[in-house]
Amino acid sequence: MKTLNHRINPKTINQSGYAAIEMIVVLILVISALGFGAQAMFDHADNMAAQSAADHQKIISDAATAYIKDNYAAVVSAAGPTTPARITTTMLKNTGYLQASVADFNSFGQAYSVLALEPTQNKLQTLIITTGGETISEIIIRRIAKQVGARGGYVSNVDTSQVEGSFGGWGVPLASYGVSPGAGHLATALFFDDGALTNDYLYRNSVAGHPEVNRMNTSIDMGGNNLNNTGTVNGAAANITGNATVDGTIKGQTADITGETYTGGWFRTRGDSGWYNEKWVGGWYMSDPTWIRSYADKGIYTGGEIRGGKLTSEGRTEVGEFLLLDGVAVEGTGCSPNGLLGRSSVGASLSCQYGVWRSSGGGKVLTGFITHGQQIPLPNGSMPASCTWSAADAANPHPAPRPDYAGGNYAYADSNRVVTCGFYDKGAFIPGGVCSFVIACN
Repeated sequence: MKTLNHRINPKTINQSGYAAIEMIVVLILVISALGFGAQAMFDHADNMAAQSAADHQKIISDAATAYIKDNYAAVVSAAGPTTPARITTTMLKNTGYLQASVADFNSFGQAYSVLALEPTQNKLQTLIITTGGETISEIIIRRIAKQVGARGGYVSNVDTSQVEGSFGGWGVPLASYGVSPGAGHLATALFFDDGALTNDYLYRNSVAGHPEVNRMNTSIDMGGNNLNNTGTVNGAAANITGNATVDGTIKGQTADITGETYTGGWFRTRGDSGWYNEKWVGGWYMSDPTWIRSYADKGIYTGGEIRGGKLTSEGRTEVGEFLLLDGVAVEGTGCSPNGLLGRSSVGASLSCQYGVWRSSGGGKVLTGFITHGQQIPLPNGSMPASCTWSAADAANPHPAPRPDYAGGNYAYADSNRVVTCGFYDKGAFIPGGVCSFVIACN
């Protein structure tokens, strides 16, 4: 049997050993690289989850802040020093402060509660706290709080009785808000903003005990824009440069105009006032439903015409030229009241006397003859009450004297101007003959 002898080259053995060692080193490096890469991937995923939770928390925080600003009075009335007012994401959505598409839970499945305390009257301290869901690791909750900012916070596993602010900037005991969510939960402090709610902003709604929230501290520059749908505008003084057009009614205590005042309608006053001239202390006013009165009894002067239905003078009436009577009357016709002045068609002056128009040229006298039983006539235009009259014997023949003669001629006019004309004979009256009369009237 032939024995084969193979000689191994030591040099070859050395090269194979080196190759194996190199392979082992490469494998170690590859495994290490895979480990570092996986860790980097896990860290990136954690960062993304933390950023998502922080962004979601900011959205809830902004919605809660806007809700409290617009409903501050209602939140204050519901909050107490130890019993918080509670606002949920459902309330924020129902009132339009949070979009319906925003999830009620963060990326760790935690829900939100907005809790507002009123430790000082009309001052809120509000905390947003998450409850339920996953317990976030200590590293991640600190990372999320940092990404939220100075108002961000968390419940640490070191002390679950309080909320600690980002970088230890603030701390709030949870017992004050009546909650205990446990470690690994997030929080946002809004009490930094609550002070600004009643100090830095012009608030749209009234807040009990805080009139300053509805008060401007400086002038408003509208930049050429309008103020629409305003109600009453009150102010100690309003200065308007340029023109102002108002479609409705302007109401105020006093209007002081330095220039002209125009109106397309009535200039109306209320009460007993009217127009008053401040310089000369005069004007017009009415204090009853009948008369327009001159204030301070000022005179009225005009170079034009004053016309009216009737002119009454309580004193003397003076004319500087001639008095023209346009009223034409007919002498002898009726008139009323006595004392009226008029004129005839030819210009003769007439006056109303005893209800009849009479000439004012003097009295009227009428004479003549009359027989027994006739009535003395009146002068034209005269009335009996303005006249006097008498009768006398004129031609009243008597028979020749007889022994029994006793009597004589007789003439008499009674109150109705009826004349008795005749003679007496032997005590008996015998009418007859002719008598004369005279009547004089004013």
